[in-house]
Amino acid sequence: WAQAILVRAATAASTEFPPRRLVWPSGHLSGAAMQRAKNKKMEIAAIRRELAGERHVSLSRLSGDSGTDEGERRLQLIWQNFRIIDCTKATATVLGTDHPEFCEGKEAASGNSQELFETQLFEAGVAGLALERLSSTHAHYFGSGFERVVGKKLRAFVQDKFVYDEKTGRVKASAKMLNALRRVEARGLVQEQIDYHADVKKRLLTKEREPVKPPPMLPSQTVFDPDQRPRYASTKMQPDELEERGGGFDGKGGGKGLF
Repeated sequence: WAQAILVRAATAASTEFPPRRLVWPSGHLSGAAMQRAKNKKMEIAAIRRELAGERHVSLSRLSGDSGTDEGERRLQLIWQNFRIIDCTKATATVLGTDHPEFCEGKEAASGNSQELFETQLFEAGVAGLALERLSSTHAHYFGSGFERVVGKKLRAFVQDKFVYDEKTGRVKASAKMLNALRRVEARGLVQEQIDYHADVKKRLLTKEREPVKPPPMLPSQTVFDPDQRPRYASTKMQPDELEERGGGFDGKGGGKGLF
């Protein structure tokens, strides 16, 4: 009887579909996964040391060369763990430990996600964007799933921060937020105009006097023109000049003496 049970269990195990996966016990990771987690913690700690004692650090300087795999991974770790201001602009900066609003971990990832979505939705206007579009944009910058980085589902996050339409699946910025973003953009444009006019005025006041330039010289005659007579005096007469003068000797022996 016992042998029949063992045979039946072996047969069921061999014909099971899909086959069972090998699952590690709870709290245990494979050696490669443990090494990757250790390396990630070391990289995050190294980035934090660079932020220590600083208020702002340029994102481009902190991330290094984003054209390499190592630089891209470092940039994604910054997005996931530290707060970035003006995250999609060339002037993006990372808040250092001396900044009063310094944060890290999921709190920083949540702030970066909200600012990233605000930028995208502001450009989209009243039409909004599909939830899948926001998800792909977020994965591009963060390099990981939204829930894993922020600790909250994407749908719940956009419902709390923005206007989400369940029927169309599109996310829109509220009218209040759009107006606020427009005011911020307008203030930035006004400040740019003020800085521009101040720079022009400064350059006009401090304009250096240009040195007096010598008068331009006439170009020398480098091409010989046979029809143009030379400017210097010459005793040689041309045939046309002889005809114009007239009254000269008409030929040999044409002159008459006095006697």
